[in-house]
Amino acid sequence: NKSAMLNNCVVVNPPLRYIKFRDPREVTELDNRWPQLKYSKFDGTDRQPLWRREFLKHGSCGINRYKQPAYFDLAMNLKDKFDLLSTLRNHGITPGSTYQLDDIEKAVMTVSIKVPSLKCIEKPPGNV
Repeated sequence: NKSAMLNNCVVVNPPLRYIKFRDPREVTELDNRWPQLKYSKFDGTDRQPLWRREFLKHGSCGINRYKQPAYFDLAMNLKDKFDLLSTLRNHGITPGSTYQLDDIEKAVMTVSIKVPSLKCIEKPPGNV
Protein backbone atom coordinates (compact mmCIF):
# COMPACT_ATOMS: atom_id res chain seq x y z
CA ASN A 1 0.00 0.00 0.00
CA LYS A 2 1.23 3.45 -0.88
CA SER A 3 0.27 6.31 1.41
CA ALA A 4 0.58 10.05 1.11
CA MET A 5 -0.09 13.07 3.25
CA LEU A 6 -3.39 14.59 2.20
CA ASN A 7 -2.57 18.29 2.47
CA ASN A 8 -3.30 21.10 0.02
CA CYS A 9 -3.76 18.66 -2.84
CA VAL A 10 -5.41 20.64 -5.59
CA VAL A 11 -5.77 24.20 -6.65
CA VAL A 12 -9.29 24.71 -7.90
CA ASN A 13 -10.70 27.58 -9.83
CA PRO A 14 -12.57 29.30 -8.27
CA PRO A 15 -10.54 28.83 -5.06
CA LEU A 16 -11.88 26.40 -2.47
CA ARG A 17 -14.11 28.25 -0.01
CA TYR A 18 -15.26 27.35 3.48
CA ILE A 19 -18.96 27.90 4.14
CA LYS A 20 -19.58 28.65 7.80
CA PHE A 21 -21.93 26.29 9.64
CA ARG A 22 -25.01 28.21 10.77
CA ASP A 23 -27.48 25.46 11.74
CA PRO A 24 -27.23 25.22 15.57
CA ARG A 25 -27.73 21.42 15.48
CA GLU A 26 -24.87 20.96 12.99
CA VAL A 27 -22.60 23.31 14.97
CA THR A 28 -23.32 21.38 18.19
CA GLU A 29 -22.71 17.98 16.54
CA LEU A 30 -19.44 19.15 15.04
CA ASP A 31 -18.31 20.87 18.25
CA ASN A 32 -19.00 17.70 20.27
CA ARG A 33 -16.77 15.64 17.98
CA TRP A 34 -14.21 18.21 16.83
CA PRO A 35 -13.85 20.85 19.57
CA GLN A 36 -11.66 23.86 18.81
CA LEU A 37 -9.57 23.70 21.96
CA LYS A 38 -7.40 26.74 21.22
CA TYR A 39 -10.47 28.98 21.24
CA SER A 40 -13.31 29.72 23.63
CA LYS A 41 -16.45 27.73 22.90
CA PHE A 42 -18.21 30.85 21.59
CA ASP A 43 -15.29 32.02 19.43
CA GLY A 44 -14.71 28.53 18.06
CA THR A 45 -18.31 27.90 17.10
CA ASP A 46 -18.87 31.46 15.86
CA ARG A 47 -15.71 32.07 13.79
CA GLN A 48 -14.93 28.34 13.22
CA PRO A 49 -11.19 28.89 12.60
CA LEU A 50 -10.10 25.26 13.09
CA TRP A 51 -12.84 23.75 10.94
CA ARG A 52 -12.13 26.31 8.21
CA ARG A 53 -8.37 25.65 8.27
CA GLU A 54 -8.77 21.86 8.26
CA PHE A 55 -11.30 21.88 5.42
CA LEU A 56 -9.21 24.20 3.27
CA LYS A 57 -6.05 22.15 3.97
CA HIS A 58 -7.39 18.60 3.77
CA GLY A 59 -10.76 19.00 2.06
CA SER A 60 -8.90 20.09 -1.06
CA CYS A 61 -7.75 16.50 -1.47
CA GLY A 62 -11.19 15.05 -1.99
CA ILE A 63 -13.17 18.04 -3.21
CA ASN A 64 -14.12 16.32 -6.45
CA ARG A 65 -15.76 13.55 -4.44
CA TYR A 66 -16.62 15.16 -1.10
CA LYS A 67 -18.06 18.67 -1.00
CA GLN A 68 -17.89 20.45 2.35
CA PRO A 69 -21.00 18.86 3.97
CA ALA A 70 -19.83 15.35 2.98
CA TYR A 71 -16.27 16.08 4.19
CA PHE A 72 -17.50 16.97 7.68
CA ASP A 73 -20.01 14.09 7.76
CA LEU A 74 -17.15 11.72 6.92
CA ALA A 75 -14.93 13.28 9.59
CA MET A 76 -17.66 12.86 12.24
CA ASN A 77 -18.38 9.27 11.16
CA LEU A 78 -14.67 8.41 11.39
CA LYS A 79 -14.50 10.03 14.82
CA ASP A 80 -17.42 7.87 15.94
CA LYS A 81 -15.89 4.73 14.43
CA PHE A 82 -12.38 5.27 15.81
CA ASP A 83 -13.13 6.67 19.26
CA LEU A 84 -9.55 7.29 20.34
CA LEU A 85 -10.40 8.41 23.88
CA SER A 86 -12.14 5.09 24.53
CA THR A 87 -9.30 3.20 22.87
CA LEU A 88 -6.74 4.95 25.06
CA ARG A 89 -8.91 4.44 28.15
CA ASN A 90 -9.19 0.71 27.33
CA HIS A 91 -5.39 0.59 27.37
CA GLY A 92 -5.17 2.32 30.75
CA ILE A 93 -4.28 5.74 29.33
CA THR A 94 -6.38 8.53 30.83
CA PRO A 95 -6.13 12.33 30.73
CA GLY A 96 -4.12 13.98 33.47
CA SER A 97 -1.36 11.40 33.81
CA THR A 98 2.00 10.87 32.15
CA TYR A 99 2.64 8.05 29.68
CA GLN A 100 5.40 6.89 27.38
CA LEU A 101 4.91 7.90 23.75
CA ASP A 102 5.44 4.27 22.74
CA ASP A 103 2.51 3.13 24.92
CA ILE A 104 0.20 5.74 23.36
CA GLU A 105 1.32 4.73 19.84
CA LYS A 106 0.71 1.03 20.59
CA ALA A 107 -2.81 1.78 21.87
CA VAL A 108 -3.68 3.86 18.78
CA MET A 109 -2.29 1.19 16.48
CA THR A 110 -4.87 -1.30 17.79
CA VAL A 111 -7.43 0.64 15.69
CA SER A 112 -5.07 1.92 12.98
CA ILE A 113 -2.63 0.36 10.56
CA LYS A 114 -0.18 3.27 10.76
CA VAL A 115 1.94 4.71 13.54
CA PRO A 116 0.15 7.90 14.59
CA SER A 117 1.81 11.26 14.07
CA LEU A 118 1.79 12.68 17.59
CA LYS A 119 3.01 16.10 18.67
CA CYS A 120 3.62 17.44 22.15
CA ILE A 121 2.68 20.99 23.05
CA GLU A 122 4.18 22.84 26.00
CA LYS A 123 1.46 24.94 27.58
CA PRO A 124 2.02 26.64 30.00
CA PRO A 125 5.83 26.52 30.05
CA GLY A 126 6.99 23.41 31.86
CA ASN A 127 3.77 21.45 31.23
CA VAL A 128 3.96 19.20 28.14
